[in-house]
Amino acid sequence: MHNADYLDLDGRLAFVETWAGAGPTVLCIHTAGQSGVQYRQVAPDLAELGYSVVVADLPGHGRSEPAADGPISSLSWYAGWCTRLMAALRLERPYLLGCSIGGSIALDIATRMPGHVSGVVALDPSGVLGPDGPTPSPPVLEDSWSPSMRDRTYLGTIEACGRSVPAERAELIALMHCREDWHITVSDIHGAVTHDIRAELTKIICPVRVLTGEDDFFVPPSRVRRVADLIPHAIFELMPGIGHYPMEEIPDFARRFDGWVRDFDAAGVAAS
Repeated sequence: MHNADYLDLDGRLAFVETWAGAGPTVLCIHTAGQSGVQYRQVAPDLAELGYSVVVADLPGHGRSEPAADGPISSLSWYAGWCTRLMAALRLERPYLLGCSIGGSIALDIATRMPGHVSGVVALDPSGVLGPDGPTPSPPVLEDSWSPSMRDRTYLGTIEACGRSVPAERAELIALMHCREDWHITVSDIHGAVTHDIRAELTKIICPVRVLTGEDDFFVPPSRVRRVADLIPHAIFELMPGIGHYPMEEIPDFARRFDGWVRDFDAAGVAAS
């Protein structure tokens, strides 16, 4: 059964969708500037496979109210918010599924909660390595880009989809992404390039699969491999013909996720 409702968290309303299932829970975390709409097809497909699914809009995204202090530029803050969400919903040992900053946030959560996460599937999680050069300045008005944030998102999303994605599918993904607030998006990106949890990654004891699209326009696969190399027992996978949004680009993504979870179970990696 699908349920969509608001949850009071940190004194603000968070929009949360859930699908009830008899199997384990999956918490899905979206990309920078976007919302849970990115899981609009994957979530019900996962529920059909027996998973309980939770999809939340991060503060200031989609239908969630903004954080009390305004746009957030710290992925660690988002990770803390997600742990409070997990507590409020009484999620027990969920699997974490996240893309881009969502994947980075999922890894951050796993470093904080050893034994309380069943596994992590992190798609294109580059935001754990810190900046490769000088630390960038906080975002300002000029960072809204020109001619418009909508154009940047539309064109950037089409470019970021993999070559295996039909043109009409890439067009739909791009149109669904053109709904963000530049204050939120730019703060998210600032958080991604400054987020450095390299020293914490060894604390992750649950199974981890780190994946990246071979055609990712935003994140070089070599950078994602660097992330995987820092996590004990992590599996790295390069996906041919896929770009930055695997959960939207791959038609049978839910079944692939189910296969990765079964691989976790078969490998017998300690999760407690």
